[in-house]
Formats: sequence, structure tokens, C-alpha cells
Amino acid sequence: MQIVRATSNPDCEVKEIVNLLAHDPAICGQLLKVINSCVYALSSPITSVERAVLLLGLNTVRSLVLALSLPAMQSGRVPAGDLRDYWVNSVSGAIMARELAARLRRPMPEDDLVCGLLRDIGGLLIRQTFPVEYADFAVGGRQRLPQEVCGLERAVFGIDHADVSAALLSEWRLPALMVEPIRGHHHPEVLVNPTKTIADRAALLAFTEQLTQLDAIAQYPDRLAELLATAEGKYQLSRPQLIEFLQGLVPKVSAFAEMLSLDVGNSPEYLGTLTRGCAALVELTHTGVSVGSATVRNPTPGGTHRGIDTPLPVPICEMSADHFRPEYLTRLPEGGSLLDGYRLTRVLGRGAMGVVFHGHDTGLDRPVAVKLMDPEVSRDPSSRERFAREARSVAAVRHENVVQIYAVREVDGLLYLVMEYVDGRSLDEAVRSGKMPVADLMSVAGQVAAGLGAAHARGIIHRDLKPANVLQGADGRVRIVDFGLARSDKDASLSVSGSIVGTPLFMSPEQVYGEPLDARTDLFSLGTTLYTLATGANPFDANSTVAVMKRVADLDPPRLRTVRPDLPEWFEAVVTRLLAKKLADRFASADEVLEALRAGDGGVKDRDAGKRNGWRGWLGW
Repeated sequence: MQIVRATSNPDCEVKEIVNLLAHDPAICGQLLKVINSCVYALSSPITSVERAVLLLGLNTVRSLVLALSLPAMQSGRVPAGDLRDYWVNSVSGAIMARELAARLRRPMPEDDLVCGLLRDIGGLLIRQTFPVEYADFAVGGRQRLPQEVCGLERAVFGIDHADVSAALLSEWRLPALMVEPIRGHHHPEVLVNPTKTIADRAALLAFTEQLTQLDAIAQYPDRLAELLATAEGKYQLSRPQLIEFLQGLVPKVSAFAEMLSLDVGNSPEYLGTLTRGCAALVELTHTGVSVGSATVRNPTPGGTHRGIDTPLPVPICEMSADHFRPEYLTRLPEGGSLLDGYRLTRVLGRGAMGVVFHGHDTGLDRPVAVKLMDPEVSRDPSSRERFAREARSVAAVRHENVVQIYAVREVDGLLYLVMEYVDGRSLDEAVRSGKMPVADLMSVAGQVAAGLGAAHARGIIHRDLKPANVLQGADGRVRIVDFGLARSDKDASLSVSGSIVGTPLFMSPEQVYGEPLDARTDLFSLGTTLYTLATGANPFDANSTVAVMKRVADLDPPRLRTVRPDLPEWFEAVVTRLLAKKLADRFASADEVLEALRAGDGGVKDRDAGKRNGWRGWLGW
């Protein structure tokens, strides 16, 4: 770790690293062995450590020293079979990552190699921390493909191995260029504002991880077609070229495993990871069947996964429902449809961006909501970015009053996200039946304010808060949804003059004028939402959009208690302050709103303030 920290210093000199290396003859020997191996294929041997450091560069030395030290982290608390599985995937995936990075002439391919080795180290830590629980988890985990493992881990342990890996590597002071791709390698699309290097490395790690499990993926036509399309489109590898590439890696993988002194290097399970994958591709090539067709290959009822003799899960194409087709966005078949591992059963709602279905996660046996983007809309790059932004925004916020997102995926050109299903209704549906009862209104106000506070704490501004975007479950708990217009408070586009976003009836004055926005914009929308729920009518409703926007910008609505006299004065004071036209006149934060609701003073101290006990009092709390 001294070497890792030293090489991370831009002012570090080669002599300093050589002196540190001199304290560990074993590492020196391994380093020389690596540089003289077939991995680098130099024309003449290198015998000097200083020469090796000069040729490799400090970043590469840092990566290789860390990689060569990894076997020391093996723990007796992790079963030998689990360790073997870890190294099977890690070593082969690491060599693939390095070779692909070198092929594409990307900078620092050795960092890609180490990222491949460290990619799943969080899994080892989870196994060490929860040995008993992990034994049961592993049975189901082996029946999931790489992209699905994180969701299963979060459901069982409350955290996934990618986040654990990233946290550990941050403690080791590795740079963000290595940490963040590992954090997002299962779903690169949810990384928040990644640089090109981070995004490319995350995608590379995701691709190589799938290659290490190619023998299992080959059983599923849709997944295989997606993988081969990525190989050709992103890495310029046709199917024959991919086979040749993988076959050429076998000696390098074996050599690198030997350098790490891993006993898995020559085992049949180890090299079988590559050879079985190649064999599957060769078999498909010989059949002459076009990949991308639904008849690429009939899944076999059993097979191997990660080199372990285990029955494969029942492929979704053998289930009774049809695979999802674009036309099902308009009309879902009576028997439902299957999208990856999700059974879609009915339509929950439709909007400008697409359709939300009720679904069932067949792997985790739980209800979900699946939001599919309309194919026509998805052709617009800005719309695709907005859809991905919603996923990133929601995923970044973990709070009981913000809907939880489980996955973001793309299948056959269809973008979709999978999220928590709320068995209830939207507040928009609730208000259609009339004014909301006072106790319910107080509860909703506090919960929405709490959810906004959590989002704002992560720098996320919703920008389209309204009753339709708040769901209330049968238990009374509400969750904010549809962050499709959400942006980071650091996003420059928030300040672009003339930009108007949101729903006019629930916009803030600054949105109308296209002025810079901050979290207080959501507070104005919260005020409009609460006014609507309390009275059954929007305070700025008018005959045209232009008239609505003028009222939002210039006119104050009637005082709340003139329309709804049974409301407490302090609640009217809260809503009035939320609806202030000037940002400076509103509450400073959602947390301040929540405190005002709890105190029952509307943020305005007066002689009767001590007699009030806020929304909790209305609920008997």
C-alpha cells in the first residue's frame, strides 16, 4: 500500500518506487516475471527493476504491484470453492480488459487489468461478513446472470458487492478513475455524470464480465445477441474475431494466474471458462443461424455456470407468456408478456415518455413497476438522456418517501427501468374524489417534505413535483416518483435563460421566466400540490397555458382558509410561505418546511404558537 500511495503522487520519482520495491524481493521477482511474460511479449528480457519501472510507468507499476499482492487478501473464512470461482472470473476478466484496452489504444490498460481483478472483491467481503446467509444466497445467485446479481444482493444484504468494492478501494486511496467504474460496472448507465474515461472503463468491465460467463449467456438468445452486438459495435470484434480473441487469451490468462501463484491456474474449471465460451460461439457459427433472431438456439435444460456443475434457471423463453414486442406498448396481450426476467401483467399508466406496467420479478419473486420508453421517443438522444437521468436521479436517493429503483436496462432497442411497485394510487387520483381530509393532508405534507429533503441533500432537484408524481400506498406511506425532469443542482442547464420545463399548473415563477433554479423551486411546487389537495382545485388554473403561467408568475391565489376554513392557521401560513413568488421569501430548505410542519407555526412565530403542535398533533403523535 505504500507503493500504491506513492505512485498516486504526481511528484513521485522512479527512485522512490525502486527503493520501496527493494523491501519486498518477492514482489520484485514477480514484477520482472510479468514484464518478461507473454502478457507483454518484449523482444529482449528485462533484468533490472529500475528498468522495468521506467518501461512500465508509475501508474502501471502501481496497478501491477496491487494485482500481484491480491492473493494475500484470501481469507480462511471464505470457502476454497468460492475463492476459486472469484479468481476464475477475476483473472480471466482482468486479462480480457487489459487486452481490449490495448487493442483500442486506451490509456493505462494496466489500470483496466487491476479494475478487472478488483471488480468483485466486495463479494468476498460480503461472504466473510455474512457466511451463513451467503450460503443460502449463493444457491440463487448462481442462477442469475451478472447484471442481476447486484439487485439480488441488495434484497438479501441491503448492499451490493459493487458498492462494497468501491468503498474499500476508496479507503485504499485508489483514484476515481478506478473506483467509479467498479462501482457502476454492472449498470454503467446509472453512473452520475461520469467522465468519458470512467464511462468507457465501466462499460469495458461490464462487457468482460459477461465474456467470462459466455458459456451461460450463450443459452439465452436475447442476451447473446446483445453481447455480440456490443462486441462488434463497441470493440470492433465480429463473431469470428471474438472467438479468435478469446482463444488467444488462454496462454496469457494461464501465465498471469501462475504469476499470482493461484492454484486455479491450471485447473480444468479455470481454462474451461474461456474454452466453453469459445465452443458455444463456434457452435453458433457452424449452425449458420443469424444472431438476433429469436431462434438462435434453443436453451438447454441444464448446463454449467461459472465452471460449477449447476442446473441453469428455466429460460424465460420457455415460459407461457410471449416475449415483449414493441406493439405491446399499445396493447398488452391478455396473458401478459415477458421482458428479460420480468413478467408484465397490466398497464399502470401512460405518459409522453412511455408506458408503466405492473410486473413481477420472476427471479426475486416480488412485484415491480416497469417503465418502458416509447421507441419513437427513444430515437431522440435528448429523450434517451432524460430517461437515463431519471434512473440516475432516483438511484442516488435512498429514502422511504422516494420510490426505489432496482434496474435500468435496454433490450432490443427498448429502454426500460424497473422500480418499486406501490400498491395504492397517485395523489392526483385521490384529489379527484374531493378535498383531502385534514389528517391525511398533514401526513402527506410531512412525508413529501421529507422525501424532497432527501433528494435535495443529494443535490437532486425534481422540477416537476405534482400530485400525479406522488404515490400513496395502502398503508398511507407516500413516495415521490417520476424524476424525469430532475437535474443535479450543479447542472449548468438549470441556469440556461429561456429554458421552460415542468408542468405549467405546478411550475414555480422562476421556471416560467426561465431563471436559475435551486431546491426552493420544488418547494413552490409542494405549496401548489398541498393547496390542490386541500381545496380540490389548482390555485392557478385558467383557460389557457399562457394564462396559467401568468397567474403562477404574477398573481397570489386566495388565502387557503377562505376556501377551506377547517384548516389550521399555521398550515395556511406554511402553504402561503411555500407559494411566495420570490425565492428569498420561501423556506430555505425542505428540512425547514418539515420542521415548520412539526412545530405547527408555519415558520411564523406569534402569541399562539405555543398552543399548536403541528401535523403530528392531527395524527395523535
